[in-house]
Amino acid sequence: MSHGKLFLIPSFLGEDNPSIITDQIKNCVQELDEFIVEDARTARRYLRAIGFKKNFDTEVTMHELDKHAKQQNCQLLLQNVMQGKNAGIISEAGNPCIADPGSEVVAYAHIYDIEIVPLVGPSSILLALIASGFNGQQFCFNGYLPIDSAQRTGKLKKLESAAKNTTQLFMETPFRNQKLFDEVLRTCNDDTNLCIACDLTLPTQFIRTKKIAAWKNDKVDINKRYCIFLMGV
Repeated sequence: MSHGKLFLIPSFLGEDNPSIITDQIKNCVQELDEFIVEDARTARRYLRAIGFKKNFDTEVTMHELDKHAKQQNCQLLLQNVMQGKNAGIISEAGNPCIADPGSEVVAYAHIYDIEIVPLVGPSSILLALIASGFNGQQFCFNGYLPIDSAQRTGKLKKLESAAKNTTQLFMETPFRNQKLFDEVLRTCNDDTNLCIACDLTLPTQFIRTKKIAAWKNDKVDINKRYCIFLMGV
């Protein structure tokens, strides 16, 4: 028996915004009734927002995937796909497998030659990069910085140095954004370029690139907002 396919299904970056989800994605999900998700409740809400019609109680199977995917049994998650059924992975925000645990399932699927079908959708990392004005030929996404203050300061200095050749992207949880922003202003040189890309694709979207010296005179309130930070030239 041939294997089914594993579809990587993008979702919203913030509040419901069905217009940014392509018809290809909307049509694809209509054909599926099995999903691997981070949170079943938000996945259901997302699917309904893009026109999914099936009954979640009687027609749909959802497997929840936590941040510790390596500890989960990927074989169990994909057992129906291995028997010929198609399934989809849905991220909490944007494209699956970027800064979320879905990549572990995809890695396992490759071992068994399961076909992976990535679908085109919003990516906060790519949107921030192309809107920053920084080097798009060489870039590095660093994810979350260390929580420890001394380690975080050291990491910021390393990113600042590396940004002279390669655009450096990083992020923080929304309720810590303002603290990280203030620390960047304290730590980095005045002539370093910093871009803040906030609330991407939402009505409150804010994208601005300035030198650190200029940011010190024009601080913004990014507390509890979804942000990507970039350093570059």
